Amino acid sequence: MDLRLTWDLFIIVFFGIIVAYSFIIGRNNNLKVILATYVGAFFADAVGNIFGATFVQSDNFMKLLRLFYISTPEQAIVLMKILMFITIIVLLSVRGSYIVDVAGNRSATVRLVLNLIFGFLNACLIISIALIFISGASFIGGGGAASPAFQDIYNQSNLAQTLINNYSVWFMLPAFAFLSMSLFSDQPEN
Repeated sequence: MDLRLTWDLFIIVFFGIIVAYSFIIGRNNNLKVILATYVGAFFADAVGNIFGATFVQSDNFMKLLRLFYISTPEQAIVLMKILMFITIIVLLSVRGSYIVDVAGNRSATVRLVLNLIFGFLNACLIISIALIFISGASFIGGGGAASPAFQDIYNQSNLAQTLINNYSVWFMLPAFAFLSMSLFSDQPEN
């Protein structure tokens, strides 16, 4: 068997890990991760932009970053955004002081399908946001010029192209699905 490592394969594996993890944590925690992902995306983007405007401009700071094989300010900003994005998702998912409790009066099959749908949407959301950050673009400050390394990923991967070209759809669908489920579910009386 000839197995070639490609960006499509990497994205599929990462996608599979997120979907599998969504089954491990269950629907309520999966929705909690989706909400944390939205907050994390904007937080990481803002922190990365501030980081890029202040620290990365310092020659001494860039000398320090070169010790970690980070040679350009753009790489430092992307790394900061990705690290902040992951950190916020983990912290808000594990320690966030909010609870997502979806009414559980559905059949096991419906709950399984809903968890699969939300796991799929969560994977699309997380991967597309990471690709947006890697491209050098910003949700808050507008677009940036895509790095040559990202252009290689984009040109070599049909999945990366689909996720990037339709990132607005992947950003909208989890919230729309969550809203739809909330509107059409039986809510307990208060």
